[in-house]
Amino acid sequence: MVKLLEQVETEATALFPKQSSILVAVSGGLDSMALLFALNQVASKNRWQLTVAHFNHELRGHASNADQRLVESFAEQHKINHISGAWSKDSKAIKEHGLEMSAREARYDFLKKEAQIHQCKYIATAHHAGDQVETFLWRLMRGAGGKGLGGMHRVSDFYKESEIMLARPLLKFSKQDLYQLAEDHAIPFHEDESNNDLKHLRNNIRKRLLPYLKRHFHAEIESPILQSQSLIFDESDFASQAALTWIDSEKCTPFKRLHVAVQRWVIWHQLIDLAIVPKHYLIERLCESIERPFSIDKNRRLHRTADGIIHVSRITNSDHCPDETPINPKNHWEEYRFANIRIQCCISKEPSRNFCGETFDADRLSEEITLRHWQPGDRFQPIGTEQPSKLQDLFTNAKVSAAEKRTRVLACNVGCMPFWVQGLRIGDLAKITPKTKRFMKWRCQSA
Repeated sequence: MVKLLEQVETEATALFPKQSSILVAVSGGLDSMALLFALNQVASKNRWQLTVAHFNHELRGHASNADQRLVESFAEQHKINHISGAWSKDSKAIKEHGLEMSAREARYDFLKKEAQIHQCKYIATAHHAGDQVETFLWRLMRGAGGKGLGGMHRVSDFYKESEIMLARPLLKFSKQDLYQLAEDHAIPFHEDESNNDLKHLRNNIRKRLLPYLKRHFHAEIESPILQSQSLIFDESDFASQAALTWIDSEKCTPFKRLHVAVQRWVIWHQLIDLAIVPKHYLIERLCESIERPFSIDKNRRLHRTADGIIHVSRITNSDHCPDETPINPKNHWEEYRFANIRIQCCISKEPSRNFCGETFDADRLSEEITLRHWQPGDRFQPIGTEQPSKLQDLFTNAKVSAAEKRTRVLACNVGCMPFWVQGLRIGDLAKITPKTKRFMKWRCQSA
């Protein structure tokens, strides 16, 4: 039987050409220390130039510093070039994006900078099969499509830098494989206690969801998930390539006759080219509507022509109010203007006390919220009622005139009925319950 170390070496040599310069991202944990050990074993015969890069987030006090000392000591012991960086916490970025995302951005910026300085074509990371499974479940909960559910690839462009490749030699190996490798070769590593903190969704998936699935449904649940992930990626990649072929062709096949999966990818690729984040609601809206412009922020609107081409235009002060606009509530107060009102909102983990406004369950709302006007056929369920009613009937009961109802503003989950209607009771859709953990505070004022 081929030894585990030899299997890892086989994967690595298939990814990195001889004489490659490789930046190895090493945290000091089991996964990255096992990766560094394995790469160093075959670096000489492949004439690889390894550089160890450690980024100290300084979030765990003495434990963070101990991780840095371990990585530096191992590198020095094995005569491997090494560099360390530390996080200068950006309070503005943390407030806007959250601690976890800001730390990730800082780490990736550090790795990119050091790869450029040391002229490394590759950055090696220690993502393994367990990470793939967690990524699949995490993205499934966020409603990801084939590209997201397809998971991480063995080689891909590095974060915001196409000239640097991100390589993952351990994707075929389980966490248990890496524990075995460390035991067989006495590889030192530190356990990160933050990996047990259940306030992070990934840790919940790892510590609670996966054990539950194994115990009650499938003892080897990772295997079918990885199989599905591979199938989803291949099929999604086929649709993506078909879309690119259509975009580059003379378009003998009309857009409306393309399979809907290819239509979505045609729009996805165009949004990327326009430097617009290809969010699901944008893609669906552009698939469904022809020559119907809608705003994506206060400065731009989009529309799709019948031949499938996406156009972006500027909104000027002289333009009429857009028919709808998306907003993205965050964990600090922000103000949005739409029609004749100003919406102020923020997301908080604390319930409202003496708050002059309305409060919703943030976890029952989508990440993007759409502000728009009333449309015929809209239904709404005010809090305290048993089922949704036609919004037109609710306006009539509230003695709202035909002219005025067309100016009323609605706030909706993407693709769902409204949870808030200007001038009416809040919606049952996002009402506060004893189980509410995150609260969206909401104020409406005349502009």
